[in-house]
Amino acid sequence: MTDRSLFDDPPDKPPHNGTDTSRLAAELAKPFVGKQRERVFEFIKSQGDHGATDEEIQTALKLTGNSERPRRHRLVEQYRVKESPNMRPTQAGRPATVWVACSTDQPPAVTSKANWRTNGKTNPNIAGSAEFVPDFSI
Repeated sequence: MTDRSLFDDPPDKPPHNGTDTSRLAAELAKPFVGKQRERVFEFIKSQGDHGATDEEIQTALKLTGNSERPRRHRLVEQYRVKESPNMRPTQAGRPATVWVACSTDQPPAVTSKANWRTNGKTNPNIAGSAEFVPDFSI
């Protein structure tokens, strides 16, 4: 049995867009995904409150955007990294989101629809507050 870390993806998890080339790229990336995500997290964490933009992470770790962004996105999903209120310009002068590591004492973001803010409106996902409205897919 091999030890798994916080940064390991399930065996079939590297993202792809469904095309043959994207699936092949995801398959070839499997051995590197967890380690790359760990490197991205450690870099963002090392930047403290200053944080890092995607471009800064890519430059520092010598990763392409197609490797770095999915790793950072997964860290956001895991509540390990969050968007800061700050932005910094890219090399092209465009504004870019600054990412910072979440503090370990910070609770994870709300994921249950029953707990979403409603700004005083009735929340149909709370029992007894209104008629139940099921989720739907398009």
